[in-house]
Amino acid sequence: MGPEADLIKQVKMALHQVRAPVFYDGQKHDAEYPQVIIDLSNIQNEPCSYKGIEETKLTISVDVYSKPERLDLLLDVSNQVRNIMQRIKCAHWQSHFDDYSGRILDDESYQGESLKRAAFLFDFIVYAISRREVD
Repeated sequence: MGPEADLIKQVKMALHQVRAPVFYDGQKHDAEYPQVIIDLSNIQNEPCSYKGIEETKLTISVDVYSKPERLDLLLDVSNQVRNIMQRIKCAHWQSHFDDYSGRILDDESYQGESLKRAAFLFDFIVYAISRREVD
């Protein structure tokens, strides 16, 4: 299992603690709110290498959606997500939480229905031993 799959698996397992259904981006689901959508947002193109250790930055996007009149639920679930995501580590790779950013947006992504969205980006650093090819 690669570091990306490992991290996504850990995120999915950990976020099932929140009081809202969790889906992977593109997964079919009902329009019930609040809900959480996760996705691997970014992989650093060139891993940095330090003395045989490769360091890669992975970014997970997490969006929390709610009805505009339930801003209290949006904030509650968003706080749960933020607290959980800061403790996640890969199971099979050395990793640690690095940083996050987030903001609340107006969103009309579901059949023109007005929603509120808390949009987060969580950065993780994953380490691996560099492999040198032998000729």
